[in-house]
Amino acid sequence: MVFDSLNLIPDVLIPVQQPNAGGIARLRLVPADHLTLVRPERFPRPGLHGYADYTLSDQHFVFHPGASLVDVDVMPDYASFTEESQAEANGGFYVPTIQVVIPKVRPDVTIWLQRYRLVKWVALIRDRNGLCRCVGTPEQPLSMAVSQATGNGQNGRSQTALTFSTSVEQPAYYVTGIENEDLFAAMPDFDESFSFDFNS
Repeated sequence: MVFDSLNLIPDVLIPVQQPNAGGIARLRLVPADHLTLVRPERFPRPGLHGYADYTLSDQHFVFHPGASLVDVDVMPDYASFTEESQAEANGGFYVPTIQVVIPKVRPDVTIWLQRYRLVKWVALIRDRNGLCRCVGTPEQPLSMAVSQATGNGQNGRSQTALTFSTSVEQPAYYVTGIENEDLFAAMPDFDESFSFDFNS
C-alpha cells in the first residue's frame, strides 16, 4: 500500500462572503516582565483541552502581581500589523511589526514616551475582522521606536508614529479575546494606571 502524506495536509480555503477590513481596532500593551506565557505547544492535541490549536486563552496568560495593561486608543486607518518570515543559515524566524500614528505632537504623549521608551512590550491586538493576536513574547518582546513630525504646509499632519517590532520563533499566536474577562482566569492584583488615551 502506498502512503500518500499529501492527503493529510488540509486545503487552504477563502471564506465566502465575509467582510475583510484592514487595520487594528484595539491595541493593549503589557510590559514583558509583567507576564509569563504558557505556550500552547506544550500541550499535545490542544483541542482536547478546550481551545483551538495555536490559540491562547486565559489559561495561557500568567500576569504577575501588580501587572499593568496599557490601552492605546487607536484609529483603525492609522494602525496596522504586519508579519514577515525570514530565513538564515540557522533557520527561520518571523518579524512582526505594529505601526500606530497618534494625532499631533503633544506634551502628554512626549512625556509618556520618554518615561516608557525603553520598556519591552507584549502587544494584544484585535483587527477590524474581530481576530485577536498576541504579538511578541516575554522572552522575545517588542521594542518601541518613535518618530515625531509637525508636517509641512497645508497637506502636512502633525503626528507621532510608534513602531513596535521584534524577531520571534513563531507567528503571532491567536487569542480568544483581549478584554479583561478574556485574559484573567482569576483577577490578580492588577493595575491599569499605565492606561493612556493617546488620541484625546
